[in-house]
Amino acid sequence: MSVQPDDIRRHLQRVLADEARLLAQLEQILIAEADVVGGSDATAIEHIGAARHHCVASLTGLDAERVSTCRMLAYAPGREGFERLLAWCDPSAALHERWRQNLQLAHRCKDLNDRNGLVVALKLGQVQKRLAALRGGPAGALYGRSGARIDGFTPRALGTA
Repeated sequence: MSVQPDDIRRHLQRVLADEARLLAQLEQILIAEADVVGGSDATAIEHIGAARHHCVASLTGLDAERVSTCRMLAYAPGREGFERLLAWCDPSAALHERWRQNLQLAHRCKDLNDRNGLVVALKLGQVQKRLAALRGGPAGALYGRSGARIDGFTPRALGTA
């Protein structure tokens, strides 16, 4: 039994529709996250982070499904290969238009995520400066990118109550 273009088109139609739904959901989460990361409600930050993580994990699964479909049909797994697959199974280009819309939405999500990341980085910098002031040392990171403690920061007693 050979694979028919109509079967693949229907499959990709579902994948792209699910992706569009998840990207729209992620966009709303990131918009809400902008308000949450600006505040100090740890529970809200944890909740919105979990929602974002769940949505991104689902999107990652759809991407893996798209890559798998490309490989199964001997198309390259990247964007160019996927677009060739779309051209093969959907000459009307309706799926290509959905794909283009999804890419635009993904770009908006990336911009929102980058903006939220800047807010978090600024807040982290403020916390690090406050900690440095309390410890009597220079302002700077307490931990490196790997999570390891940076030398020069030793525990100090800040006082007694």
